[in-house]
Amino acid sequence: MPGRARGRPMASFRGGRGARGAPARGRGGFAPSVFLLESSTPSRDDGSRDVASWSDLENTIYAIDGQSYGFYKDLAKVSYQHQSGFRFRIDRVQSDPYAPPSRCRAILPLGKAGFPAHLLDAPVKATAVKDFLTRSAADLIRAKGMDANLSGSGWSGPKGGAFNINAPGQEILERSSCMINAEDATIELRFTVSLPARGRTILGDEAFQILADNAPDLVIRTLFYKHLNENKLASHVRAAMDQHSMRSQLEPLGLVGFVAEGSILPRKSGSASLPMVGSSVIPFKSPPELQVRLRKSDGEAITGMGIKKGVTVLTGGGFHGKSTLLEATQMGVYDHIPGDGREQIVTDPTAFKIRAEDGRNVKNLDISPFISSLPGGRDGKSFTSEDASGSTSMAANIQEALGLGSRLLLIDEDSSATNLLVRDQRMQTLINSEPITPFVSKARALYQQHGVSTLIVIGGCGDYLTVADTVIGMTQYTPHDLTQQASEVVQQFPTSISIEDVYGAIPARTISFPKNLLGSKSAAARGKDFLKLFPTEQMASVDPSKSVKNPAESEAGIELASVEQIVEPGQLRFMAEVLRYLAEHPGGMGVTLTQRLQEIGELVRTKGFDAVHVQGHALGDVVMARSLEVGAAVNRLRGLVVE
Repeated sequence: MPGRARGRPMASFRGGRGARGAPARGRGGFAPSVFLLESSTPSRDDGSRDVASWSDLENTIYAIDGQSYGFYKDLAKVSYQHQSGFRFRIDRVQSDPYAPPSRCRAILPLGKAGFPAHLLDAPVKATAVKDFLTRSAADLIRAKGMDANLSGSGWSGPKGGAFNINAPGQEILERSSCMINAEDATIELRFTVSLPARGRTILGDEAFQILADNAPDLVIRTLFYKHLNENKLASHVRAAMDQHSMRSQLEPLGLVGFVAEGSILPRKSGSASLPMVGSSVIPFKSPPELQVRLRKSDGEAITGMGIKKGVTVLTGGGFHGKSTLLEATQMGVYDHIPGDGREQIVTDPTAFKIRAEDGRNVKNLDISPFISSLPGGRDGKSFTSEDASGSTSMAANIQEALGLGSRLLLIDEDSSATNLLVRDQRMQTLINSEPITPFVSKARALYQQHGVSTLIVIGGCGDYLTVADTVIGMTQYTPHDLTQQASEVVQQFPTSISIEDVYGAIPARTISFPKNLLGSKSAAARGKDFLKLFPTEQMASVDPSKSVKNPAESEAGIELASVEQIVEPGQLRFMAEVLRYLAEHPGGMGVTLTQRLQEIGELVRTKGFDAVHVQGHALGDVVMARSLEVGAAVNRLRGLVVE
């Protein structure tokens, strides 16, 4: 088994007796707890679990070798102190070799980890360090082949053995896979291991190699500073600091976005987040008229294109890079790793991508800025639909984003409802009973009244030139400032557009939902597009609308494919945690969803992910999501009660 060699064979540890030749050790025989009492006097872990020595772990593995799979649970009775300084514990033991893997964690005092104080003296630095450590663990697992299960076929063949950690993508994010506890000054690594067996019989040799040898190697090479690549870690932290610094300069400069010279915008493929490489890739170059200068965290100047507040139109011919620039901008709400190509692109942290979303659920939402009334006497101030159309879903997405605090809407005409974007003069003349007020009529009032900017990709609707503050044209993936030319075109070809002086109400929603909607089983992320829920059958039978069905997959859950700024499945797991927390801890009278999500975000920032974990074992695969994405999930929950 390459990559899994250990220092001593288990037979020598056992005094020469092989596992299969040892006497039977049933529950009435060789009890692992006997080893614990004989070999050491346990101390306390955190008030809930004894701490035993590392030799106790080895003895316990020896004792359960050849036993039925359930004996693995004996490993979870205590924490084990490794001689290097970390404590190891198994939080949850899988029920059988085919079940989800066992959840493990290693806890090390920060003083023994040896990190220089300057790497952890600010939240943005600490987040970058923890993100880097998770990446280091994932790289080590892959490099040593520790992500491979034992080879074997059939029920009786060997199973298990694989390590796994929640491997990050291109973004630097807060993760539960690696956490720092400020109160007790510890750093913690969480990962999973598939415990090995043949059929349902424990494979002690393999378990010893995995838990007693490979796990310590993984922890030591990940959590101890002296074993890390110091230059790569410093570069990782510096990249996050630079982006944090640059993003903080946008507001004082009257900007909502910045794209640095030389950035690589296109991705390797439509479904990949890795940068495109090769001679055909064109580095970004900003137009002189829109050039601004920001400062990195060390004061070094960096030049690029500033995207001003107000209404900005991105236009140009097909396939010239309009949507590519928009997509890079929408991901500028996150810090990116060095070498991503977008690590010097920053955006207003509340920017939210808006699109039409046919079929989504909307409950008691005020969409009257766009649709004041509907056929049948329905009022746009309290719109409800289990199957919203393109225009009503897009109006709902705008209103919900504004209610959650977005100050920058990102829109692409290709994924929008045309009748909500614009309505030209001919159609206004022909159809005089249209209840929809298009976004083009509201964009200026939205900015002037509420300070919310718009960045919109438009290739075929010139009416937006009338309301634009800035027009950026893309030619061969290179931007040009066309604001003056656009103004001249508007004067040359005038059109009649109704521009509203008043935007209308922005909703402040107070919500609740029955616990039955979530059921007793934890929600599961299906990629980053669907959050599967397990509502009780009773809840579904009482009201069919509360079956929370996803028509595309015939599963109960929340469809999030149209929430484009979700970048990792772990963010859906965080949403599941928040949903459960909201159900268990309802807010006070009149407390809005936005306020609740802000409170939860602050709780996680100060106390960690476990502070909102209310069911089951602590998780190591949760990734922080913005309140905008979490709120989007809550608002799409079928069965939601809006007060």
